[in-house]
Amino acid sequence: MIKGFWYLAERMCITMLDLFTLRRIQSVMNGYIHEKVPAPLRTMVKLTYVMNDNELILTEERPAEERYQWDKMHIARFYWEDNQWKVYVRDEQSSWNPVDVIAPCSDFEDVLEQVERDEAGLFWRT
Repeated sequence: MIKGFWYLAERMCITMLDLFTLRRIQSVMNGYIHEKVPAPLRTMVKLTYVMNDNELILTEERPAEERYQWDKMHIARFYWEDNQWKVYVRDEQSSWNPVDVIAPCSDFEDVLEQVERDEAGLFWRT
């Protein structure tokens, strides 16, 4: 059974991120979030992220009308594929679409910086 799994993984070109890389990305994201949202504003807005396998989704949360609840808005999806990070943005139908203005890159911090700059106005909507 294990042999079958590795064969399938090889055929699908699955490249899992190693633990060191995952921890480094977590550290980068934690620092980014700490700097992006000033302490006095953290009761009104917060940035969070979720990592699953080769994917990281950055989310903005704001207080909902219902007490103690937060509304979530997905900002960007970073996906590790073919040894590079690809960036996606959500459309009005909640589908993830590739961002053509950000070229795939092996450096996570580079694509995160491009999302932060948001020169095309895709991510940080007001």
